[in-house]
Amino acid sequence: MAGKNISHIDKKGRLLIPQSLRDAMGMKEGEAVILTPDVKNRSMTVEPARERKLLRIEVALGDSPGNLARAATVLARLGVDLVSTQSHSARRGETAIWEVECSPGKVRIGRISPALRKAGARVTSIRWD
Repeated sequence: MAGKNISHIDKKGRLLIPQSLRDAMGMKEGEAVILTPDVKNRSMTVEPARERKLLRIEVALGDSPGNLARAATVLARLGVDLVSTQSHSARRGETAIWEVECSPGKVRIGRISPALRKAGARVTSIRWD
């Protein structure tokens, strides 16, 4: 039966997900899962990795303080959930590259590039993974 279950962590740190829960979630042996900790509430969410389709965006922006924060604020206001980001200077003091893995939520993909452009950033690539 799907619902709350008690499981135990073994000596190797493995956690058994009961068969009833795997069946309810349609999870198969060897399938990847996403573990999301909530340290404040001392809890964790486990979800099948296949259910989360991520949008990958590469953004070019000025390499000066505040530009990355402005771009991140634009995505936050659109309701985009940032899953993973990485940035680096392409040309120190001139151009930085920001790589974003995100879940766009309900925002239309076509709204992302123009919104970032208004903040002084330029989308160089955007694709689903």
